[in-house]
Amino acid sequence: MVTFTNARVFDGTALLPGTRTVAIDGDRIASVSEEPGGADAIDLSGMTLMPGLITCHFHPDFYKFTLAMGMAGEPLGKELPPGVLMAIAIRNAGVLLESGFTGYVGAACSNDIDASLKMAIEQGIMTGPRIRACSQHIGTTGDVNDSKAWWRRFDSPGTDVFVDGPDAMRSTVREFVRRGAETIKIFTTSGHAGLPWPVERTMERDEIEAVVTAAHGRGAMVRAHVATRAMIRECVEIGVDIIDHGDGIDEEIIVLMAERGTFWVPSMVYPSCMIGLGWAGPEEAAAQENVAKMLPIAQAAGVRILTGDDYSGVFREVIEDDPLDHKVGDYGREFAFYQERTGLPAEVLLSWGTKNAAQALTGGRDTLGVIEPGALADIAIFEGDPLADLSILSRPAETLRAVMRDGALVIDRLDRPSQHMREAAE
Repeated sequence: MVTFTNARVFDGTALLPGTRTVAIDGDRIASVSEEPGGADAIDLSGMTLMPGLITCHFHPDFYKFTLAMGMAGEPLGKELPPGVLMAIAIRNAGVLLESGFTGYVGAACSNDIDASLKMAIEQGIMTGPRIRACSQHIGTTGDVNDSKAWWRRFDSPGTDVFVDGPDAMRSTVREFVRRGAETIKIFTTSGHAGLPWPVERTMERDEIEAVVTAAHGRGAMVRAHVATRAMIRECVEIGVDIIDHGDGIDEEIIVLMAERGTFWVPSMVYPSCMIGLGWAGPEEAAAQENVAKMLPIAQAAGVRILTGDDYSGVFREVIEDDPLDHKVGDYGREFAFYQERTGLPAEVLLSWGTKNAAQALTGGRDTLGVIEPGALADIAIFEGDPLADLSILSRPAETLRAVMRDGALVIDRLDRPSQHMREAAE
């Protein structure tokens, strides 16, 4: 049993009044009370105890490259040998924990990295975040991710596979699920505002239907990279579980998403980086303004919005060599970023990365992302009050005091009185 006392508690929805005592028994939260803790309780002295954060658009093998490589015809996931890409994923799993993130929902990877990393963590080979494993991207022949340098096709795929027709889609989905994927990622349009070039549709309706039916039949979710209004609506109608980006979203689609329980990952940060770097122009800027306008409307309608991005920081005036690097603190910058862009309250934005995110990670099969009795004990403890200053989450090297994963402290920077001091106090 581990007990924290005198804690300011954000429970995944709101900041609880006063301070609380939170007891952990095994891998679960046993109680949350207003009673003071006993002699063995860890006194947090008003620090904020909250659910561990979860990022919901994560590519574990992204490191030291830019999407310009993909736009130039260099396939993602083929930059380095598979073993090196797994080493990058292990490194990035540690970066997540050091940032106060105890879980991620994969958004595509090469070489079955999500599933393999999850297996290594679950078997105790390494310490890492809770993972919902994703497949490679499924695209179609000649789409925006399929290199125009056709003479350079690799014998084995990287992050993208290209198949055509409903039968091939079904077969591919079933194979990915067999290999450990819990989410299937599809590309249905070109990127944000038509990047790298405008394509309204890259997958036919019957192909999307085949993916969704096959995935749901095997207990997997489907997430779609989709930017245009017509295709967002089509994906929601068919039953895609997670909409990635959704630049052309409108109020009519929002109503449909709320009815269907569709998740939305707006991932505005990387496009903002692209705009700042001059890689994208007025169309992209207008698309991102639309997303910022729609987010409060979607929140009010009950759409389950999630944080997570291809690039999880904010645009820096000087980017050394890599706008897609995983750096400690980058993921936490999203919360203040979205507050600035939308004006939404801090507790709402934090719920995107805790309660909502946990529903996407577990598929509703367990209680996570909240501080309440019976919930899984994935917890982060920060110095200060993130509800008053969301930028606290972007400075974990200064503010993060502890991370608990499944009831075990994996990061512990908490000060405790010595045994001699406890005995003297008694």
